[in-house]
Amino acid sequence: MKQNLPYLTQDRLDLIFEGVYGFEHISSEKLEHEQERIIDLIKALYAMQHFNHFHRWDDTRHVFNLTNEIFRFEPNSEGTTCWLALILAIQELYGFTDDKICELMREVTIRK
Repeated sequence: MKQNLPYLTQDRLDLIFEGVYGFEHISSEKLEHEQERIIDLIKALYAMQHFNHFHRWDDTRHVFNLTNEIFRFEPNSEGTTCWLALILAIQELYGFTDDKICELMREVTIRK
């Protein structure tokens, strides 16, 4: 894990994935209780997600193979691609191994 990045607890992961389809989908009530640093992290992840979604399909395919057992994704779905792009963003920003990102994704309770 890289230094000086916020620790990803289950609550923080759920907050991040609550907005998997866009920042506006996160309830303002939940954001009010978060620190500016976490909100900025979420915005950075969503920017990376956007790039991954539109420009890195081959890389998201690898994430599909890693995490499909956990999430049971629909193949060839726009929603699945949003999830995969965000998971890839988290993995790369934090420098997580494949095993670590799978371990972390098992903590996510959000299912959309």
